[in-house]
Amino acid sequence: MAALFDGRVEQAIRIIWFDRQADRREEALALLRAAANTGDGDAFYFLGRCYLGKSYVDPVVELPADKDFAYECFHSSLGLESAVGMFGTMHQEGYVPPGGTFVHPPYHSKKELWDAVSEKAGQGQVFCKYMIANAYYYGTVADFWDITPDEVGSRRFERLQYEWTAAALKLYEECAASGLGIAIPNLVDILRTGRNGAPIQSQKAKNYIHLGASMGIGACERMVGNAYRDENQLEKAVEMYERAVAHKDDYAYYCLGRLYTYNGALPLDLKKAMSYLEKGYSLCPDDTGFCNLLGEIYFRGGTDIKPDYEQAFLLLSKAFFKGSTWGSDMLGTCYLNGLGTTPNLNMARKLFALNPKKPLAASGLRRLEHLT
Repeated sequence: MAALFDGRVEQAIRIIWFDRQADRREEALALLRAAANTGDGDAFYFLGRCYLGKSYVDPVVELPADKDFAYECFHSSLGLESAVGMFGTMHQEGYVPPGGTFVHPPYHSKKELWDAVSEKAGQGQVFCKYMIANAYYYGTVADFWDITPDEVGSRRFERLQYEWTAAALKLYEECAASGLGIAIPNLVDILRTGRNGAPIQSQKAKNYIHLGASMGIGACERMVGNAYRDENQLEKAVEMYERAVAHKDDYAYYCLGRLYTYNGALPLDLKKAMSYLEKGYSLCPDDTGFCNLLGEIYFRGGTDIKPDYEQAFLLLSKAFFKGSTWGSDMLGTCYLNGLGTTPNLNMARKLFALNPKKPLAASGLRRLEHLT
């Protein structure tokens, strides 16, 4: 990684984003604070970024989320003329820059910010490559260049999106080769999905997933676990999911719980399933997957688990109103029979109609015919 920031900033970036060393977290933060205290705007940006949550720092580093503090750091970064700070905060949801503008002297346009960060990337600063790659990947490059579909025409804009995705792919690969693991998930997404017309490269995606797993990236370990599960190598799948959990991948709890619940790949063990799913739900209370699987266990019950219709209704309703119809047959049954809620035949009918071939829904619809 070329040293294009203050040496203390470079070292902190290495510890937090490359090596992802929780035991050196305080050392890295102290380096950033020391550089920030000398008026280094870049240090303020990276210090603030540390507190934005697991989408910005691998959760294995165990940094607390504190948006208010992060935004204070960003204010200082912009005031101290950091191009990286201005670039990095420009599309930060919820952040309002000083004076209502992200562009501060000595820069006078978003394109100048793009050029400044691109220059650092071109000189080998890997994190700047990652920031530019993200702009290509998410399409925010259009804002830096003041490009809209209306200005260039829809077909030309589609072609630009393809070119931007290709540019993102190249930069993400360079980042991954330099050891920046956070570049791998978006890289894999491009290779697996053919984003914006890019060629699908399944084997290459698999190679990068395994690279990420070897680096201890929880999301990649989970994906390797999914591949083992699909190949019926269940012992290896469990091992990878447990590794992913150890590396703070919350959704690995879902994958583990799913193995032991109804129609799971391993023998039914509802207590073990609930243990995993409840841990995951406590971390991701708005995730429909956890809501649905836990709701099903509370609805159906089984060995040593009694049904709890109030909990079932609460969880299945939560998933449904967040857009998931997976548990609509069970939720409809709750409304039909007044399980955990007041009976509501109209609501039951609407829910059964969403998946009418499911046994519960089919029997519920037949019963409603006799009741009306």
